[in-house]
Amino acid sequence: MPRAVARALRLIGLHPSVRGVESHVDTGTGATMATVQIDANLPARWRVRGHSDNGVRAVEPVTMAFWPEYPSREPYIVLREDFDRSHPHLQPRGPNFRPEPCLVFGSVRELLQSRGVIGLVDQLAEWVERAALVRLNDPAGGWEVTRRDGVHDVVVLGADWLRSLPNRDAGCDGYGFGYAAIREDGGPETYRALLSDIRHSLSQRDCAWQVELVPNEGRYGFGLALVAWSGRTASGEPFIAGRYLPETVVDMASLHARAEALGCGEPLRAKLGLLEGRLRNRRFKHPQPCVVILLARRPFDLVGSNSPIEICPYVIELQGNDELGPGSAKPVRLAAAHEQVTPSLMRTASGGDATGSARWTLLGCGSVGSKIATHMMRCGRGPTRFVDSAPMRPHNFARHALFPAGNWEQHQGGGKASLLAESLIGFSDGLSALTADVAIAATDPVKAANVFGPDADFVVNATGSLAVRESLSLPHAASRRPRCVETCLLGAGRVAYMAVEGPSANPSCADLAAEAYRLLGSDDAVAAAVFGPEAAAASISIGQGCSSLTFPMTDAHLSAMTAPMAVALGRLHAGGLPGDRGEILIGIGADDGLGQSWTRHEILPCIEVAAASERGPGIRVSTRVDALIAREVASQPGSETGGIVVGRYSEVTDTFHVVDVLPAPPDSRFSAEEFVLGVEGLADLIDGLIERNGGALYPLGTWHNHLVTSGPSSKDVATALKLATEQAFPLLMLIHTPGGYQSLTTEVVAGPKTGVPLEEAA
Repeated sequence: MPRAVARALRLIGLHPSVRGVESHVDTGTGATMATVQIDANLPARWRVRGHSDNGVRAVEPVTMAFWPEYPSREPYIVLREDFDRSHPHLQPRGPNFRPEPCLVFGSVRELLQSRGVIGLVDQLAEWVERAALVRLNDPAGGWEVTRRDGVHDVVVLGADWLRSLPNRDAGCDGYGFGYAAIREDGGPETYRALLSDIRHSLSQRDCAWQVELVPNEGRYGFGLALVAWSGRTASGEPFIAGRYLPETVVDMASLHARAEALGCGEPLRAKLGLLEGRLRNRRFKHPQPCVVILLARRPFDLVGSNSPIEICPYVIELQGNDELGPGSAKPVRLAAAHEQVTPSLMRTASGGDATGSARWTLLGCGSVGSKIATHMMRCGRGPTRFVDSAPMRPHNFARHALFPAGNWEQHQGGGKASLLAESLIGFSDGLSALTADVAIAATDPVKAANVFGPDADFVVNATGSLAVRESLSLPHAASRRPRCVETCLLGAGRVAYMAVEGPSANPSCADLAAEAYRLLGSDDAVAAAVFGPEAAAASISIGQGCSSLTFPMTDAHLSAMTAPMAVALGRLHAGGLPGDRGEILIGIGADDGLGQSWTRHEILPCIEVAAASERGPGIRVSTRVDALIAREVASQPGSETGGIVVGRYSEVTDTFHVVDVLPAPPDSRFSAEEFVLGVEGLADLIDGLIERNGGALYPLGTWHNHLVTSGPSSKDVATALKLATEQAFPLLMLIHTPGGYQSLTTEVVAGPKTGVPLEEAA
C-alpha cells in the first residue's frame, strides 16, 4: 500500500464521524479499496431502529477507491448499491453504476489539495447526515436540478425568455426550432436543436416539417417545440413542484406522468392531442424531432440561478401517425438544456501588446489563459501549443477571449484548447491543441513530452490548479519539462499572481508558491484580500450542483488584472527568463477598480537538503531562511540554539518547502550540550501565523544547530517521534552544522482499525 494512501486511511479512521475503516488492494487495478463506515448522526428515534424514514442507515458504508496516482488523483467515492437513488446531489451515472454522491460545487481533486482527505471526509459525512434529514436541497444552497442519467440530445435555448412564459394559468405553447441530426461512429442520431421564440400555432401548414439532407454530414431542418408550465392551485397559490425526483421519463406514458407531477399535465395533453391529430395518416421519410420542455416551479431558486423555474427538455422522434397519449409506449429521449450566449453572459475582451520570439506552450485555456494568449498573439508572440482538459460552456464566454461565431457554436461541445487555437490560427502557423489532464500527464514521460511540446522554450501554467502546480513540481516531471511561468488570480480576483521558475526548476513552482504565501501574509492589505472574508466566501460548500463556476467578476476587471501579466510575459518572451533565479510578481487592485499596485521579488535558488525518495521526504530550504538560521547561530556562539521552521508540506511531491522561521520562546534553554524548545507564548505565535495567512503556511517542525558536524542524536530521534504523533503529515527536524544541514523526518502511520503504529520512519 502506498505511503500516501496509508496516511490517508489513518486520518480517515481518526475522523469523529467514522466508525471504522476496512481496506484491501485490488490486484487488477492496483487501487486501494476502503470501506468507510460513516455515522449519519440520526435522531434518537431513528437510531433505535437503525435507519431514517428515507432509508439512510445509522452507519452508512461508503466505498472509497484510492488509485495508484493518489494524491494527484482524487479517490472515487460510491454508496452502497441499494442506496435510494431519489436523493438529490447524486451524480448522473446511470443504473449500471453504484450511486455516487455529489459532494462539492467544483472539483473533488481541488478540495483534496486545499483541505486534505479530512476535508473530503467532512463533506462526505455532512452529505450523509443531510441525506438522512432530507436537507440536501435547501434555500441556502439552492434547489438541485433533476438528475438525468443518459442525456442524448441538446437543446440550446434562452433561459430567461423561457422562464418568463409562465403566468397565472397553466399553459402550453408551440415554438419553432432549427436542428441538426448528426450521426457519429455508427450510433443513433443526436439532435442539436436551437429553440426560437417565434410562436408555432400547430396548424396543418406549421406541421409540414422541412428537411435538408447534406451528404456525409447529416440532416438539417425545422421542427416543433411544446413548452408547458403550471399555474395556480385551487387556493390561488402558484403550483409548487416541491418533491425532488430523479428523471424517470422513458416514453410518452412516463412523460405525461411527469407533466402531471409538475402541474402542467392537462395543457400538455391538449397540445399533444392536437399534434397527434395533425400526424394521423401521415408517414415521414425521415424521423422528425419534436421537443417538449416542461417548466417546473420549485420551492426556491435553483443552484447557480436567481429563478425557481427548472427547465426540463425532452425529444420525441415522430414517424407519422404517432400515438402521443398517456397510454403510449412511444420512446422519449432526454435532452440537455444549454443556454444561449446573451449580452449578460458575453463580455468584450481587450487587447494588449508584447514582444518576444521564444516558443511556448499554454497550459489552461480558460479565462486567464485565453486573455494572456490573445494579448500575446495579437503582437505576433503567442503560444504554439494549447493544452486544456475542459470543454467550452456558455458561462465561460462571460470572461473568455473567445466569442461564439454564431448561436450554433455554443453547443458544439468543443474543447477550450481546440477552440482557442482555431480562433487564433490566423495570427500564426503551426498551432496545435491538445485535450489532456496536465496533472496526470506530468507524471508520465511519454504523455508529458506530448503535453509540453518537443520544442517549447517554456510553459505558462494558467490553470489556476493546485493539483497541476504540484504535479509539475514532481522531480521526475520537472527534469523533463521546460521552465514554467505560473499565472492566476487570487482573492476573488482582487490579487494577481505571476511566478517565474529558476533554471532547472530551482526555485520551482511549488517553492515560489510557498514564498508567495509568506509575502502575501506580510502585507495587511494583500492578506485581507487573499485570506480574508471575501476569499472565504468562495470556499467549497456542499449541495451546490455538479458543475464548476469560478468566482464572479466582470470581463473588464479580469482583463485589467491579466494585462500586466501579459506585459511582463512579453518582456520575458523578448529578453529571456532570468538566468540565475526566479521571480514573483504580485499585483493588487484598488477597491474602486481604477488602479493597481505591483511588486516584484527576486527569489534565489533553494537549498536542497534532501531529495524525495523511498527513504523519506524531500527538504527544500529558502536562502532567506538559511540566512536567518545562520544569523541566529552566530548570535549564540558556543551554544546550541533553534526555533520553529515554517512552510508547506506537499503530499504530491513528498517535499517540505521551508520559507520562514519562528523564534524560540523565551523559556527555551540554550547550552553547549543541547537546545530545549520552550512553550511560553508558542501557541499564540502559531495562531497568529495561521490567522495571518489563512493556514497556507504552518509549522513543519523544528530547527536547531550542532556545534560540530554530526547527524541526529538519539534524543533528537526520540523528540521527533513524539512530535510526529501530533500532526497529520511528516515532521521535519532541521539541524544546522558547520558542515551543512542534517535532517530528520518522522512520520507515524497507523492502522485504520486499531490505531497501532504500522511504521515509524526516522
